[in-house]
Amino acid sequence: MPSHPRRRDGRAPLPRPEERLRLRRAWHLSEQQVATAFGVTVVTVRSWEAGRTAPTGLRRAAYAAFLNGLAQGLVQGQVPAPAGPAASPRVPAEFRAAPVAPGPAPLPAGLPVGDGPDPVSLARRRRFRLAAVAAGVWTVFAHVMITSPPPHP
Repeated sequence: MPSHPRRRDGRAPLPRPEERLRLRRAWHLSEQQVATAFGVTVVTVRSWEAGRTAPTGLRRAAYAAFLNGLAQGLVQGQVPAPAGPAASPRVPAEFRAAPVAPGPAPLPAGLPVGDGPDPVSLARRRRFRLAAVAAGVWTVFAHVMITSPPPHP
């Protein structure tokens, strides 16, 4: 069974941006760790957590499964201890006081989303083809209008 419900449009549902940020911080993960795991930059992770952008394709499915796993770990009380000497002040007290079970395995240095760009949806390919055909038609039309001789009266 997948770790997230499937939608008709094939896009894995993501929690609200505030929840994404809260989950990462509750597990004491840095933006760099998440960025490295998903093969993106720290700026991209910040954009995901601010709600400015969202991952697409396989990266979206992997990120949704990752967040779902973090959320399930919080429900079961498996919050790892902070790496530093003092707990982060932004982590709620109930998470800091929870009994600490062995944390999850370290994040792999790249989830199975590949090194290339995200896969392109069929709808996006269709739109691109339509735009390319329209540009070609207009180019031919402009060429014919420019190179044809003027009409004789």
